[in-house]
Amino acid sequence: MGRHSQTKAQKKKSILINLVFLLASFIVIFGFTIAIWIRGQQEESIIENRPLAKFPKFSLNDFFQGKYQEELEKSLSDQMILGQSIKTAMTSGKSELIGEWQKRLVANMEEEQPTEEETQNQTTEGKVEEKPKEVRKIKYMPISGGNVYHYGDSPYMVFKCRSLKNAKSKIDEMAQSYQKHFKDIDSYFYFVNISKSIDFNKVDETENEFLTYIKQAFSDFQCDGLKIDSYEQYMDYFYETDHHWNYKGSYQGYKDVINLMLPEEKVLEPIETKTFNTYYYGSNARTTAVYTNKEKFTVYDFKLPKHTTYVNGVVSGYGNRDMYYNNGYSTEKGYNHYAAFYGGDFAEVSFDFKQPEKENLLVIAPSYSNAINKLVASHFNKTYYIDLRHYQNTYGKAFNPEEFCRKNKIGKFLFLISIDHLTNGNFELAN
Repeated sequence: MGRHSQTKAQKKKSILINLVFLLASFIVIFGFTIAIWIRGQQEESIIENRPLAKFPKFSLNDFFQGKYQEELEKSLSDQMILGQSIKTAMTSGKSELIGEWQKRLVANMEEEQPTEEETQNQTTEGKVEEKPKEVRKIKYMPISGGNVYHYGDSPYMVFKCRSLKNAKSKIDEMAQSYQKHFKDIDSYFYFVNISKSIDFNKVDETENEFLTYIKQAFSDFQCDGLKIDSYEQYMDYFYETDHHWNYKGSYQGYKDVINLMLPEEKVLEPIETKTFNTYYYGSNARTTAVYTNKEKFTVYDFKLPKHTTYVNGVVSGYGNRDMYYNNGYSTEKGYNHYAAFYGGDFAEVSFDFKQPEKENLLVIAPSYSNAINKLVASHFNKTYYIDLRHYQNTYGKAFNPEEFCRKNKIGKFLFLISIDHLTNGNFELAN
């Protein structure tokens, strides 16, 4: 009898504990939800350099398919109170833990110098053989245990080069799709050559292997890409702590694009170089919480013809050039100056330079185009920039290339992209 009473008491206690736990969980979840509602939903993660998921609209169809639950889980994770601060603290902690280890590796790092035999030309039967390509043995040093590295003791933050072999099937798939949808349009491909497509231990003056393969795959397109023939040139063209190209690299990209599409056209020349009194800590610094680099934010300035700008079909400004020149920029550590100055990512950004004698241009591109959007558009009548990462969510439908080209009388198409977005599925076209 006593044992039976004890068992009943234990069951009641267990049920009570479970009820208290469920009630506490409900209060916490409800409290966080109310706090998020009061604070408002955040648009962008400065730490992770990406748009944050927002609470989805409820529909029975999405609920029964499980889509609503997935989107709700993502939004709760992204919109969590103090979520960004927690991620920053965790990343900073990891950085400190491996800091000493990284310093020791750099201190002990040795470069293997080419032998005398490798540096001399070989002569066989009176013919001078080609000098062997130099292959350096500099180590990529991980930062904060993540996917960001230092190349040797260089302060720049870079990524390791991806494998062309692993990317070929995706490149082929994208080429087949884009050439199918733009078969009746004068089409071009510009490859933004970033650290993910460059092996700095092998880079030389020969053409990048990714671009060589892209030219074969996109055989119906005219192709070109950003030439990087040394690590030193990469440092000249890209930010120290960000994956985007800087004012020099983007300007070179602009010149390449115009030379590719309009070889007889004269490019715009910068009227000045402007350095603002604020440091730019880019996406790589934010994701690693390493803020040791001190790079001032610098831009070229241009005199552009008068034009009208539209963002998602509405007349709007794009970028904050005037605000920066009036010293209205932020000095907050980790602030995204690239997006703030040049303009952010939207489903559709278009420019009307009112030059009816010229063609209309369609560009599909990620954020690399932001720095040159206006420059390229100045050579055309109307120019439309589409970012497929945001198109479906903004317009509620997939982007239809044929319909868009007919509606907007497109004469030329430019696909401007890096290896990252070419292969990760973000820029696939709906069949």
